[in-house]
Amino acid sequence: MSNAWIDINLDAIANNYREITQRLSQGARVMAVVKADAYGLGAVPIAQTLQKLGCEAFAVTTVEEGLILRQHEIQGIILVLGPVSSEQMKEALEADLQLTLGDFNMLTQCATVAAQLGKEAQVHIKLETGMGRTGFLEKDWEDLAESIKATDYINPVGIYTHLARAAQRDRSYTQQQHAAFQRGVKIMEQHGFVGLWKHICNSAAFLDYPEWHCDFIRTGTLLVGHFPAIAFAGMLKLQDPWVAKARIFSLRQVPKGTFVGYQSIYRTKAETRLAVIPVGYTDGFGVQPHFVPQGFWDFIKIIIKNFLALCGIYVGQETVAWQGHSIRVAGKIGMQLTVLDVGGLPCQVGDEVILPLRRTQANPRILRQYWSEERLITKREIKEGYLQTYPEYP
Repeated sequence: MSNAWIDINLDAIANNYREITQRLSQGARVMAVVKADAYGLGAVPIAQTLQKLGCEAFAVTTVEEGLILRQHEIQGIILVLGPVSSEQMKEALEADLQLTLGDFNMLTQCATVAAQLGKEAQVHIKLETGMGRTGFLEKDWEDLAESIKATDYINPVGIYTHLARAAQRDRSYTQQQHAAFQRGVKIMEQHGFVGLWKHICNSAAFLDYPEWHCDFIRTGTLLVGHFPAIAFAGMLKLQDPWVAKARIFSLRQVPKGTFVGYQSIYRTKAETRLAVIPVGYTDGFGVQPHFVPQGFWDFIKIIIKNFLALCGIYVGQETVAWQGHSIRVAGKIGMQLTVLDVGGLPCQVGDEVILPLRRTQANPRILRQYWSEERLITKREIKEGYLQTYPEYP
């Protein structure tokens, strides 16, 4: 029996997929973004679930992520969104992964590897319209079209761009990106590249711009049960598939004034009980990404939160839940052990607590349990990696 694990409800993923497909414009399909191990949920079981529901296209960031999907019999389109080195291209093309072309160097390398294999490379052209990361700049679009026409073994099947501000309420920048994307598509069509799959919508744009759905919409955030911003809340009936849990494995009574943890920053204010759970910051507990303030009030909130933490008042992830009760962390979160001040709550050793663990920051070695109405599937992180299906769960 594991003392820390994550329950993942595959039925919730199925629900979210159906919610998305019901809002698709005519002719559009879902390209499920399962990068970063499906945002920490597990790319293979999530992709397998979606494939059974009819999803025909998946997007990942790296070749390695794409190969893992192929090894687990994920069919259809698997698009690698990130840049690919020449060393990885051979494996990618042999596995029928579709690659993103974002610069002329990669175009040349891809053509060379494809020629060596005697196999056409199916590629998506990425246009840089305002994300500032990867993709062909507008000044190069004419040359790009001519270069592809003159290059053997390159078969463009798609064209896309990456929106930078689709989740923000000011739409002007996003509309400028869309207009630029349209110009790029027109240039490619004028050079004979017609019928390319077009995709521009991420999760936010999918909700805000149904007229832009094109051939595919790329979504990951919505599939895993999150809205891209508060303004979108309620637009779909999403279900959260993720619950991180741990068991209390130590519990003891302590007197008032007991210091807890490193640097003794926590001191009990009354006689109480302290519980220990087997998770810490190495598991991602209490670890938060650095966010740039989005405006003045967001900046003020960050300042207030940090000031309260200095005073020993923690706001946000430094609590866990037990049977509907919020329990605060006593002192600092340790590397692998964390102390909770449970007060007079009647919890016992072996009881489960729910952890506010971020999906992409959870340690991949934490056991994942995949639930559905039909069966319980358990994924253990071992060197080879496998899915072991157990008999039907009652």
